[in-house]
Amino acid sequence: MNGKKRDIIILAATGIAFIILIGVWGAINIQYAPAFTLVLYAGLIVVTMFYAYYSMEIARATGQQANATKKMAEEMANTRYDAFRPIIDIVEMPMKATETFKHAFEAKEGKFPESLPCELHNIGVGPAIGVSSFIIVPSNGGQQTWDFGTIARGDRTSEFRLSPQQIGDRMFLVVYYKDVYGRDIESRREVTLDEEKHSWKIHPLETQVRKITKEGAQQ
Repeated sequence: MNGKKRDIIILAATGIAFIILIGVWGAINIQYAPAFTLVLYAGLIVVTMFYAYYSMEIARATGQQANATKKMAEEMANTRYDAFRPIIDIVEMPMKATETFKHAFEAKEGKFPESLPCELHNIGVGPAIGVSSFIIVPSNGGQQTWDFGTIARGDRTSEFRLSPQQIGDRMFLVVYYKDVYGRDIESRREVTLDEEKHSWKIHPLETQVRKITKEGAQQ
Protein backbone atom coordinates (compact mmCIF):
# COMPACT_ATOMS: atom_id res chain seq x y z
CA MET A 1 0.00 0.00 0.00
CA ASN A 2 1.45 3.38 -1.00
CA GLY A 3 1.49 6.49 1.20
CA LYS A 4 -1.45 8.21 -0.51
CA LYS A 5 -3.80 5.27 0.00
CA ARG A 6 -2.65 4.88 3.62
CA ASP A 7 -3.37 8.58 4.32
CA ILE A 8 -6.83 8.30 2.79
CA ILE A 9 -7.68 5.29 4.94
CA ILE A 10 -6.42 7.03 8.11
CA LEU A 11 -8.45 10.17 7.34
CA ALA A 12 -11.57 8.16 6.55
CA ALA A 13 -11.22 6.13 9.77
CA THR A 14 -10.68 9.31 11.78
CA GLY A 15 -13.78 10.88 10.22
CA ILE A 16 -15.90 7.84 11.03
CA ALA A 17 -14.63 7.79 14.63
CA PHE A 18 -15.37 11.52 14.91
CA ILE A 19 -18.91 11.02 13.65
CA ILE A 20 -19.51 8.20 16.13
CA LEU A 21 -18.25 10.33 19.04
CA ILE A 22 -20.40 13.29 17.97
CA GLY A 23 -23.41 11.03 17.67
CA VAL A 24 -22.89 9.54 21.14
CA TRP A 25 -22.34 12.93 22.71
CA GLY A 26 -25.40 14.34 20.95
CA ALA A 27 -27.50 11.47 22.23
CA ILE A 28 -26.38 12.23 25.78
CA ASN A 29 -26.96 15.99 25.42
CA ILE A 30 -30.37 16.07 23.79
CA GLN A 31 -30.69 19.84 23.99
CA TYR A 32 -27.86 20.26 21.51
CA ALA A 33 -29.28 17.71 19.05
CA PRO A 34 -29.85 20.13 16.08
CA ALA A 35 -26.27 21.40 16.19
CA PHE A 36 -24.93 17.89 16.51
CA THR A 37 -27.09 16.80 13.57
CA LEU A 38 -25.50 19.45 11.34
CA VAL A 39 -22.02 18.38 12.42
CA LEU A 40 -22.94 14.77 11.83
CA TYR A 41 -24.12 15.53 8.25
CA ALA A 42 -20.95 17.51 7.56
CA GLY A 43 -18.84 14.60 8.79
CA LEU A 44 -20.77 12.17 6.61
CA ILE A 45 -20.19 14.37 3.57
CA VAL A 46 -16.45 14.51 4.25
CA VAL A 47 -16.22 10.75 4.73
CA THR A 48 -18.24 10.16 1.54
CA MET A 49 -15.90 12.44 -0.41
CA PHE A 50 -12.87 10.56 0.87
CA TYR A 51 -14.50 7.23 0.02
CA ALA A 52 -15.38 8.38 -3.52
CA TYR A 53 -11.84 9.61 -4.11
CA TYR A 54 -10.37 6.40 -2.77
CA SER A 55 -12.71 4.35 -5.01
CA MET A 56 -11.57 6.32 -8.06
CA GLU A 57 -7.93 5.73 -7.13
CA ILE A 58 -8.58 1.99 -6.84
CA ALA A 59 -10.37 1.94 -10.22
CA ARG A 60 -7.52 3.85 -11.89
CA ALA A 61 -4.90 1.53 -10.39
CA THR A 62 -6.94 -1.51 -11.45
CA GLY A 63 -7.19 -0.14 -15.01
CA GLN A 64 -3.45 0.47 -15.17
CA GLN A 65 -2.77 -3.05 -13.94
CA ALA A 66 -5.16 -4.51 -16.54
CA ASN A 67 -3.44 -2.56 -19.34
CA ALA A 68 -0.03 -3.67 -18.13
CA THR A 69 -1.20 -7.29 -18.04
CA LYS A 70 -2.64 -7.03 -21.57
CA LYS A 71 0.57 -5.47 -22.88
CA MET A 72 2.65 -8.19 -21.25
CA ALA A 73 0.45 -10.90 -22.80
CA GLU A 74 0.82 -9.30 -26.26
CA GLU A 75 4.60 -9.07 -25.86
CA MET A 76 4.74 -12.74 -24.84
CA ALA A 77 2.62 -13.68 -27.87
CA ASN A 78 4.85 -11.65 -30.20
CA THR A 79 7.93 -13.32 -28.73
CA ARG A 80 6.37 -16.74 -29.35
CA TYR A 81 5.46 -15.82 -32.93
CA ASP A 82 8.90 -14.35 -33.67
CA ALA A 83 10.50 -17.60 -32.53
CA PHE A 84 9.01 -19.29 -35.63
CA ARG A 85 8.69 -16.37 -38.02
CA PRO A 86 9.77 -17.07 -41.61
CA ILE A 87 11.25 -14.35 -43.81
CA ILE A 88 11.29 -14.98 -47.53
CA ASP A 89 13.98 -13.00 -49.31
CA ILE A 90 13.63 -12.31 -53.03
CA VAL A 91 17.09 -12.79 -54.51
CA GLU A 92 17.70 -11.33 -57.97
CA MET A 93 19.74 -13.65 -60.20
CA PRO A 94 22.14 -12.59 -62.99
CA MET A 95 20.87 -12.49 -66.58
CA LYS A 96 22.44 -13.33 -69.89
CA ALA A 97 24.11 -10.49 -71.80
CA THR A 98 21.46 -10.50 -74.55
CA GLU A 99 18.65 -10.23 -72.00
CA THR A 100 20.46 -7.46 -70.16
CA PHE A 101 20.68 -5.50 -73.40
CA LYS A 102 16.95 -6.04 -74.03
CA HIS A 103 16.01 -4.78 -70.57
CA ALA A 104 18.34 -1.80 -70.93
CA PHE A 105 16.50 -0.82 -74.10
CA GLU A 106 13.14 -1.18 -72.33
CA ALA A 107 14.37 0.91 -69.39
CA LYS A 108 15.42 3.62 -71.82
CA GLU A 109 11.85 3.61 -73.13
CA GLY A 110 10.49 3.82 -69.56
CA LYS A 111 9.17 0.25 -69.55
CA PHE A 112 9.38 -2.13 -66.60
CA PRO A 113 10.64 -5.66 -67.28
CA GLU A 114 7.88 -8.24 -67.64
CA SER A 115 9.83 -10.60 -65.41
CA LEU A 116 13.11 -10.93 -63.54
CA PRO A 117 15.06 -14.10 -62.71
CA CYS A 118 14.88 -14.65 -58.95
CA GLU A 119 15.24 -17.23 -56.21
CA LEU A 120 13.25 -17.33 -52.98
CA HIS A 121 15.36 -17.86 -49.87
CA ASN A 122 13.91 -18.41 -46.38
CA ILE A 123 16.24 -16.42 -44.10
CA GLY A 124 13.88 -16.58 -41.10
CA VAL A 125 13.70 -19.03 -38.19
CA GLY A 126 10.55 -20.94 -39.13
CA PRO A 127 9.04 -22.61 -42.19
CA ALA A 128 7.17 -20.51 -44.75
CA ILE A 129 3.92 -22.25 -45.68
CA GLY A 130 1.92 -21.82 -48.87
CA VAL A 131 4.50 -19.60 -50.56
CA SER A 132 3.17 -18.01 -53.74
CA SER A 133 4.08 -15.30 -56.22
CA PHE A 134 3.51 -14.24 -59.82
CA ILE A 135 5.56 -15.86 -62.55
CA ILE A 136 5.82 -15.81 -66.33
CA VAL A 137 4.79 -19.09 -67.96
CA PRO A 138 7.61 -20.11 -70.35
CA SER A 139 5.23 -21.77 -72.86
CA ASN A 140 3.15 -18.70 -73.66
CA GLY A 141 4.77 -15.81 -71.80
CA GLY A 142 1.59 -15.23 -69.80
CA GLN A 143 1.47 -14.40 -66.12
CA GLN A 144 -0.02 -16.61 -63.41
CA THR A 145 0.08 -17.17 -59.66
CA TRP A 146 2.48 -19.96 -58.74
CA ASP A 147 2.46 -22.00 -55.53
CA PHE A 148 5.96 -22.84 -54.30
CA GLY A 149 4.66 -24.93 -51.39
CA THR A 150 6.56 -24.86 -48.09
CA ILE A 151 10.08 -23.47 -47.87
CA ALA A 152 11.90 -24.67 -44.76
CA ARG A 153 14.27 -22.55 -42.74
CA GLY A 154 17.45 -21.87 -44.72
CA ASP A 155 16.10 -23.46 -47.92
CA ARG A 156 15.77 -21.76 -51.30
CA THR A 157 13.89 -22.47 -54.49
CA SER A 158 15.32 -23.00 -57.92
CA GLU A 159 15.38 -19.98 -60.25
CA PHE A 160 12.03 -18.63 -61.41
CA ARG A 161 11.03 -15.60 -63.42
CA LEU A 162 8.99 -13.43 -61.07
CA SER A 163 6.77 -10.74 -62.54
CA PRO A 164 6.62 -7.27 -60.91
CA GLN A 165 3.17 -6.26 -59.67
CA GLN A 166 1.73 -2.77 -59.52
CA ILE A 167 0.64 -1.68 -56.02
CA GLY A 168 -0.70 1.83 -56.08
CA ASP A 169 1.58 3.75 -58.40
CA ARG A 170 4.65 1.62 -57.64
CA MET A 171 5.98 -1.72 -58.88
CA PHE A 172 7.04 -4.57 -56.61
CA LEU A 173 8.27 -8.13 -56.67
CA VAL A 174 5.88 -9.68 -54.12
CA VAL A 175 5.76 -13.03 -52.31
CA TYR A 176 2.92 -14.21 -50.05
CA TYR A 177 3.15 -16.93 -47.37
CA LYS A 178 2.05 -18.02 -43.89
CA ASP A 179 3.83 -18.90 -40.67
CA VAL A 180 3.05 -21.93 -38.49
CA TYR A 181 0.40 -19.89 -36.64
CA GLY A 182 -1.50 -19.15 -39.85
CA ARG A 183 -0.58 -15.46 -40.04
CA ASP A 184 -0.39 -14.06 -43.58
CA ILE A 185 3.01 -12.49 -44.29
CA GLU A 186 4.20 -10.57 -47.32
CA SER A 187 7.72 -9.98 -48.61
CA ARG A 188 8.33 -7.37 -51.27
CA ARG A 189 11.07 -5.52 -53.08
CA GLU A 190 10.26 -2.36 -54.96
CA VAL A 191 11.44 -2.13 -58.58
CA THR A 192 12.22 1.33 -59.97
CA LEU A 193 13.54 2.47 -63.32
CA ASP A 194 16.70 4.50 -63.80
CA GLU A 195 16.25 5.91 -67.28
CA GLU A 196 19.58 7.75 -67.21
CA LYS A 197 21.49 4.51 -66.55
CA HIS A 198 19.10 2.50 -68.75
CA SER A 199 18.49 -0.01 -65.97
CA TRP A 200 16.25 -0.75 -63.01
CA LYS A 201 16.91 -0.91 -59.29
CA ILE A 202 15.77 -3.62 -56.86
CA HIS A 203 15.21 -2.01 -53.46
CA PRO A 204 15.81 -3.53 -49.98
CA LEU A 205 13.52 -6.27 -48.70
CA GLU A 206 10.36 -5.29 -46.81
CA THR A 207 8.17 -7.70 -44.82
CA GLN A 208 4.88 -7.25 -43.03
CA VAL A 209 2.18 -9.30 -41.36
CA ARG A 210 -0.91 -8.83 -43.50
CA LYS A 211 -3.60 -10.20 -41.16
CA ILE A 212 -4.19 -10.29 -37.40
CA THR A 213 -5.03 -13.70 -35.95
CA LYS A 214 -7.73 -14.33 -33.37
CA GLU A 215 -5.03 -14.39 -30.68
CA GLY A 216 -4.58 -10.67 -31.29
CA ALA A 217 -0.81 -10.47 -31.80
CA GLN A 218 0.50 -7.63 -33.89
CA GLN A 219 3.80 -7.06 -35.71
